[in-house]
Amino acid sequence: MFFKKLNNAGLWEKIQKLRELIKAEKYFRRRICWNSTCKKDLNIYDFLSDNMNFTPEYILKLWQNPILEFHCCECFKYLKIHELKKIEKEKSTRECLFCKTPMDLYKFSKLNDYLKIHEIKSLWLNSDYKLFCDNLCQRKYYKTYYDFLKKKKRKKQTLIKEKLESEIDNLQEKLSETPKNFEEKLKKESKPSV
Repeated sequence: MFFKKLNNAGLWEKIQKLRELIKAEKYFRRRICWNSTCKKDLNIYDFLSDNMNFTPEYILKLWQNPILEFHCCECFKYLKIHELKKIEKEKSTRECLFCKTPMDLYKFSKLNDYLKIHEIKSLWLNSDYKLFCDNLCQRKYYKTYYDFLKKKKRKKQTLIKEKLESEIDNLQEKLSETPKNFEEKLKKESKPSV
């Protein structure tokens, strides 16, 4: 997880912007974990890196809001595990779409650690969602799926091409007959009636 954050240029840009905003702030709020037994100091940059979909301005606004309280990572993970147990009661395992290996909810949440708990829940409980045990299975599945689609597309294209060619042949035959018919009509029309 840290490696993902370390190589994220967008994150570093947001951190720089957040630093500038904090310097401009008159009073910067110190935060501690909301869990009464923990009380660990919180870091706004960790908060930013865990919420990359928000702008630095919005992160600072949330951080400075006196109504909101936050958990440290460990306490939040405990809450997440508690929520995962609730989801697990509804559906404990699913199968990988490609290799049919049984997969539990914890492995799925670990593979998709960027998802929020409500997103994990909606995907896990959605039977139509394509679930894979790892990235390799996902790539293999889509490779075979796209190969299948390409073959199907080629087959359809050849059928269309054959149909068009037969229609073109029919039209060419009609066009080749048309001048003869046209000449005959002209002769009939040009004959004076007696």
